[in-house]
Amino acid sequence: MYLEKIKEEFFRRKLAYSSANVFPCSEEEIRELEKELDLQLPVAYREFLLWGGNGVGSFMQGSDFRYESLSAIQQIAKEMLEEDNSPDQLPNDAFIFWMHGGYMFSFFRISEGDNPPVHHYCEGQNNGKVIWNKQRSFTRFLEVEIEDQANAVDNAASIQERIARDWTRG
Repeated sequence: MYLEKIKEEFFRRKLAYSSANVFPCSEEEIRELEKELDLQLPVAYREFLLWGGNGVGSFMQGSDFRYESLSAIQQIAKEMLEEDNSPDQLPNDAFIFWMHGGYMFSFFRISEGDNPPVHHYCEGQNNGKVIWNKQRSFTRFLEVEIEDQANAVDNAASIQERIARDWTRG
């Protein structure tokens, strides 16, 4: 429903060569997470978990977004804001779905609909404040991540080709 175009773009941009590199969460895993955190996840995010919640090729490699990390990053994000003396606190219905390098994270609020806007925090930026509504929706967050990663892969391939071409010229 929400992810069809995103999945098409993901494979078109060759971020995984086949669905064999995409590892879904089970309905049971999602229910366990919802029970543990006492919340009901938005539809668009549930779709993502059911598609690739246990890994999606090399997509978002180096970031914590997989099912196995989700419980832990909820607390880490709260501690990060506290340690940074951020003027912002996470709302009670915040769900952290992505963290990178232990210094930035993205979240949505459960109360903000089936495809909620994404909010972001990064240490040392924005005067220690959360950037509210950084992306208009969770699916937009995925679109931007796919585009950014695909461009990085394309740029790396271009550089490798140039180096190989220059090397063969002597």
